[in-house]
Amino acid sequence: MAAASLLRSLTRHARGASAYHHHHQTWAPFSTAAAAGARDEARKGFPGLGPTVKGEKARVVVLGTGWAGSRLLKDLDTSGYDVVCVAPRNHMVFTPLLASTCVGTLEFRSVAEPVARIQPAVSKSPGSFFLLARCTGVNPDAHTIDCETVTDGEKDTLGPTKFKVAYDKLVFACGAEALTFGIRGVTEHAIFLREVHHAQEIRRRLLLNLMLSDVPGLSEEEKRRILHCVVVGGGPTGVEFSGELSDFIMRDVKQRYSHVKDYIHVTLIEANEILSSFDVRLRQYATNQLIKSGVRLVQGIVKDVQPNKLILDNGEEVPYGLLVWSTGVGPSPFVKSLPFPKSPCGRIGVDEWLRVPSVRDVYAIGDCSGFLESTGKDVLPALAQVAERQGKYLASLLNRAMKAGGGHANSQAEADPGPPFVYKHLGSMATVGRYKALVDLRQSKESKGLSLAGFVSFLIWRSAYLTRVVSWRNRFYVAINWLTTLLFGRDISRI
Repeated sequence: MAAASLLRSLTRHARGASAYHHHHQTWAPFSTAAAAGARDEARKGFPGLGPTVKGEKARVVVLGTGWAGSRLLKDLDTSGYDVVCVAPRNHMVFTPLLASTCVGTLEFRSVAEPVARIQPAVSKSPGSFFLLARCTGVNPDAHTIDCETVTDGEKDTLGPTKFKVAYDKLVFACGAEALTFGIRGVTEHAIFLREVHHAQEIRRRLLLNLMLSDVPGLSEEEKRRILHCVVVGGGPTGVEFSGELSDFIMRDVKQRYSHVKDYIHVTLIEANEILSSFDVRLRQYATNQLIKSGVRLVQGIVKDVQPNKLILDNGEEVPYGLLVWSTGVGPSPFVKSLPFPKSPCGRIGVDEWLRVPSVRDVYAIGDCSGFLESTGKDVLPALAQVAERQGKYLASLLNRAMKAGGGHANSQAEADPGPPFVYKHLGSMATVGRYKALVDLRQSKESKGLSLAGFVSFLIWRSAYLTRVVSWRNRFYVAINWLTTLLFGRDISRI
């Protein structure tokens, strides 16, 4: 209740002294006293952020701080919208470089961009907020969402608090979750590589195992087990992490832990072919590079995961000390529970303009959304470039609606949404360690196009991602981290 009271207080007293409304395509001052009275009446007894009233900015509520949500926040015109971001983390993660943080090539803060830097309005504008919370339900008729604060189990802090947020426009950008295919033991014993805290856990476990391997009296079999790093999933994330890890072992571990250099090794398990979306020639190059780096490639399906070993479909037992799971993503339980039509793969169904067609003023972008079957379009892959472009597109659509006077809930002055969203694939890139990378610029698996592999591709990979890092601050961090690693090697401190 304390959090709800605080939110009500912020809503009543923190807004600016002047407001405006749209009339004949011009903005005019609105009576402060009248606006305040209407606000208080509309929000009387509302446990959270109450609905907006005439004369106030329309409120866009964004659920999530991933690639889609962050790009939407960045491009949204806050001169006409208040923006409220509800998410369990207050930063965006630059996921293509996340694998590099696990082994110390980059520092963790280099891949995390605070929401307040992406959209300063959430920390400066009286009507805009970032709320560290999780959406638990939605009421499209009342234009409200139910939320619960996220405390991560921290002691001596505000307990989980429930509240509501009224919206004029609601955008689902809550992403997806790692697929486990119902395999027993994955959630309990494997580490996913999707968040900064996942990378931190991988790094701590890896360095802990390295130090524990020095314990006197440890059998050779047990030493080999705790120093065995297993990666499940041969997509770009799994391959990049395997390449970074093998590079770390070859260049740093074998120099500083020379007495265990014959025990530590990496195994990559994939059910089919690694990097299946890449050109055949690039896949073969990646395979050869990984094998040359000491990565053992195993083709098989994991059937069971136990505390110290996993079991494949052929009965082979693979002992491990570190297990990283990277087998793709699917809709979260929250997305599955939403009362909206779903796309063929279980995501929130959207039309060609990224609108949820069954309700008003609701949109979905990123990994949680997919085109409805009725649109005749295929569901787009769960890629960062898809999500980012959807966020950019939706921001322009909402900005047009606001300027046409259709920003508020159930507005009859809806702007022409313009052309539908069209995605054009720009290509794929992946690093395989040892200053080698792959660049596949084909628009699809069937089309022709430029594909490169080797050191030149590595330079392209680094240059491309350095320019895509959100802020100049983080670009500077990344560049300095790369230079430091090149000159002095990776840091192996366990902090």
